[in-house]
Amino acid sequence: MKGDRIANAIAAAVGTIERLRDGDSVTVVSFDTEAQVVVLPTRASSSTRPSIEAAIQAIRLGGDTCISCGLDQANLGGDRVTRMLLLSDGATNHGIKDIGGLRAMAGRMRDRGCSISTIGVDVEFDEKVMAAIAVESNGRHYFVANPSGLPAIFAQEFDNLLSTVARDSELAIDLAPGVELEQVFDRSFRREGSRIIVPFGTFSAKQEKTVLMKLRVAGSQDGMQPVATVKLSYRDLVERSNASCQGDLALMVTSDGSGPRELDPFVAARVERSRTAQTLTEANVLFEQGRIGEAQAKLARQETELRASGTSARASAKKSPSADAFKSGALDRDFESQLAAVASAEANFAPAAAAPVSQAGGGGLAASPPRAKPQDSHEGKAQVRSNQDTASQLGF
Repeated sequence: MKGDRIANAIAAAVGTIERLRDGDSVTVVSFDTEAQVVVLPTRASSSTRPSIEAAIQAIRLGGDTCISCGLDQANLGGDRVTRMLLLSDGATNHGIKDIGGLRAMAGRMRDRGCSISTIGVDVEFDEKVMAAIAVESNGRHYFVANPSGLPAIFAQEFDNLLSTVARDSELAIDLAPGVELEQVFDRSFRREGSRIIVPFGTFSAKQEKTVLMKLRVAGSQDGMQPVATVKLSYRDLVERSNASCQGDLALMVTSDGSGPRELDPFVAARVERSRTAQTLTEANVLFEQGRIGEAQAKLARQETELRASGTSARASAKKSPSADAFKSGALDRDFESQLAAVASAEANFAPAAAAPVSQAGGGGLAASPPRAKPQDSHEGKAQVRSNQDTASQLGF
């Protein structure tokens, strides 16, 4: 990392140090071919901030990109929120390089109480690796096309840290007898017999997190059928104690077709978010393979499905006795943001216009130098990484 990228990264990091509260602990690690601890775990105060900032401003980077080296330097523990911001502008080419190995590292860090938010700068980083690390550790993945956008991302992450009210949260779902799990969408999970455990990590005040699952429920007889007992356990950082809450999920089974045939409108929107995220990811693969028409066709199909599903969900929400203006507005924003993401990808995956032919001396014609293939262009790469950013956010 060099030039404007490193300069803006340093400025963003220094700005975060200035906003730390006295007593907050910070560690700074730089990495290229190997990792260097720039700032050992240090509590922020008026006396330590100048030395922390000076150490950050002295960072100089070059060589390879060893993300695993940087992750290995994490310092965890204590009754605190631990958040790592992983910033890179290059594809990992040293140390652990495969997605599986890096996901495993991120999972171990999540289990030790650390979430990792990843920030990819410009277009040469591996968006699949960075997104996988974030998802596995319950962090967020960001794409920053212009390094000048880094301070805003650092500020957003810092504000989320300040408003954190719970950590180490896990959702345990105990399936009722006869209920079978078919799929957990978008999130990592583990199984313990009939129990499914989904790690949620930290919660900020008023934050909502969802898990989308597909279950098969035996409908051998009419009536209310138990589906699952759901329990959320977490560390309450306000009360400094462990806490939990739980509830039961049941389903009304009818054999005469009198039951509801439509999904709850807000569940429908969440289902479409998962489909949109998958569509963006699959379209990226097609685009990078040069199958641009197929990528655009896949996006167009999802756009059509979104419009139909959105119309149905809005109509259902208006009929619901529990619907209110806020929820209806949130439903509109949900579908509109998905449509915008799909439309942007479809438009920016279009092949570049043919290079113009210019008049050459002597009456001949000479074509301008050929343009790069769409998937190799800066604009194409930027759209792929923007799609991955959006897909990561939609899945949660």
